[in-house]
Amino acid sequence: MNARGRAGDVTVAERRARRPTAAAVAALFDWDGTLVDSRAALLAAWRESTSEVLERSYPATPAEEDRVFTLPGAQIWPTLARDHAQLDALVASFQAAYERSAGEVRAFAHVPEMLDALRSDGVRVAVVTSKARRRFEPDARHVGVADLIDVSICAEDAHAAKPDPGPVLCALERLGVGGSLAIMIGDTPVDVAAGLGAGTRVIGVAWGHAGEADLLAAGAEAVARDPDELRSLVLAQPGALNRVSRSRDGTASAS
Repeated sequence: MNARGRAGDVTVAERRARRPTAAAVAALFDWDGTLVDSRAALLAAWRESTSEVLERSYPATPAEEDRVFTLPGAQIWPTLARDHAQLDALVASFQAAYERSAGEVRAFAHVPEMLDALRSDGVRVAVVTSKARRRFEPDARHVGVADLIDVSICAEDAHAAKPDPGPVLCALERLGVGGSLAIMIGDTPVDVAAGLGAGTRVIGVAWGHAGEADLLAAGAEAVARDPDELRSLVLAQPGALNRVSRSRDGTASAS
C-alpha cells in the first residue's frame, strides 16, 4: 500500500521534504493495534457474525485478515453482503458479537503510563480510529484510558476513513493544533498515509499489525519498539528522530 492518501499526486519523498521542524505539541494515535490489543476480540466478532449471517467464516485467509486490520468494517461489509437486508443483519450481528468479546481487549503494556506521561509533558493526546464510537468508548473505559484522551475521532466523525487524511485533519481542528506541531502514530501503512496527507510527522509502532519495514517504506520517520521509546520519539525534535536509538540494555536514548 502506498502513502498517498487523498492527494494522490504527492509522493512520500515530497512529503518528507516538507517535514515540520518543531517539536510536537499533540500526539494523534490510532486505536486498535497501537494503543490496545483487540486482535482476538475483533477476529472473534468477525468470524461469529459472518458465520451466523453469511454461513461462512470471514476472515479465512491472511489477505482477508489484513483487510480486517487495515480497513473499517463499513468498507468491508458491503462487499460480503448480497443485499441491504443482509448488510444490516451483518452489522447488527457484528456489534452484538463484539460486545460479547470486548472483555478481551487490553491496553498494551505501559501504554496508559505513556499517555499519562505525555500529557504531563504538555502533549495533547487524540485518538483517530475507524472504529465506531459505540465500540471505541466502551473499549476506552474498559482499558482505563478514557480520561487520558483529549479528543477522539471515530468512524462517524469524518467524511472518509484512513488513509484519507480527513480524520487526522478533523482531530487537528478539534485540538486547535496545526499539522506542523502534531505527530500521527499507528501500526499500519494506512495510519502513515493519513498522517502524511495531513502534514504531520509520523511514527510507527512495532507491536501492532504491520512490520517495521512496511511502516518505514510507507513513510514513517521512525518505528518505536515499546511505549517508552515512543514517548522519547514524540518528544524529540524532528531532526533528532533518526538519532533516537535503543541501547543494549533495551532503554531508549537520544545520541
